Amino acid sequence: MAELTGIDTYIIKTVEWCNLDCTYCYFYHGQDTSFEKRPRHMSRAIIEAFIPKMIEHSQAHGIDFVHLTFHGGEPLLQAKEDFIWMMEQFDRIDAAGIRTARKLTTNGVTLNDEWAELMARYDMHLAISLDGSREIHDAARVDLAGRGSYDRVVRGLRNALKWEGKGLNVGTITVLNPTENGAHLYRHLRSLGVKSINLILPEANYVTPIPVVNPDRSYAQLLKEIFDAWVEEDDDSVDIGFFGDVVRAVAGAPASSDQFGFAPVRVAVLETDGSVQPTDNFRSCADGMVELGISIFRNSLDDLYYHDFFQLCINQRAFVPEECGECKFVNVCGGGRISTRYSREEGFKRKSVHCEALYGILDHAAKVLQKNALV
Repeated sequence: MAELTGIDTYIIKTVEWCNLDCTYCYFYHGQDTSFEKRPRHMSRAIIEAFIPKMIEHSQAHGIDFVHLTFHGGEPLLQAKEDFIWMMEQFDRIDAAGIRTARKLTTNGVTLNDEWAELMARYDMHLAISLDGSREIHDAARVDLAGRGSYDRVVRGLRNALKWEGKGLNVGTITVLNPTENGAHLYRHLRSLGVKSINLILPEANYVTPIPVVNPDRSYAQLLKEIFDAWVEEDDDSVDIGFFGDVVRAVAGAPASSDQFGFAPVRVAVLETDGSVQPTDNFRSCADGMVELGISIFRNSLDDLYYHDFFQLCINQRAFVPEECGECKFVNVCGGGRISTRYSREEGFKRKSVHCEALYGILDHAAKVLQKNALV
């Protein structure tokens, strides 16, 4: 099979501000401060410049399917009429023979029935941030007045689930916190009717350390508990993307998650000022790292794709960390997500700061699969 080229995933930062102040947020509490200089909202002129260049790039690289993700900040702070206009403009991409999968990531606080119905109209996938039980969620995901957001988020989730299967596919995003028992976390999300669960290790590296929320429990332990609860329920309709990638990886299939270092990251971020950048996980590494001087008004998307920094995101196999050389999972993990390897002294040459968690869940999953004669 020929190697895929080009950008196939676009994160569209429609709103550059947020109505929450999450303690672990790498965007507003990371190393990068570029958001302070950008407009709060994306103008229509940026979308008008973006669409023809995206179509041109896709056709040049033989790409016939792209992912478009509305992101922020908080994208539901966008005016509904602007959202409708943008969605209608994106129909031009499908009309050009390039299918679009459309997604919106939200904190859920302002997710009312009107927004849910509107997104269902456009056959979208909706990802709502919910970190677990009220106590765990409200410890980190607070509003600008310091108040927990759990009740508002659950209300928004329930509004969205009314449209599940009616044009809206609903899932949750959980930033992991080892304070919570993994089985309890899993059962709590399932009790709310969630079937699509995205688990995320907090964005961290050797400059921005992993949050220490409970020194007596590890992220590896938490992941194992969630994995066992998932396996125990044995419900094929429940999708946990991270574990799906773990299972495929230990079974010898190529990794597709950017939690692992061998998965090429073909993601472009379109900012509210028209800047086009690599995936914004690098904001946790250094101020201005992804400021490459590339604009949708002045440049083609090839200018981003062939930039040395973007190629670094794609060709991670070329620089597996030396300290990973003897690890039995090196050909699966590849050292971990590239942004989690960063240090000021050595750049991206270190292994992931989440090495213990990744090794722990890979090892545990391999043993479970072997026990059940699945590998």
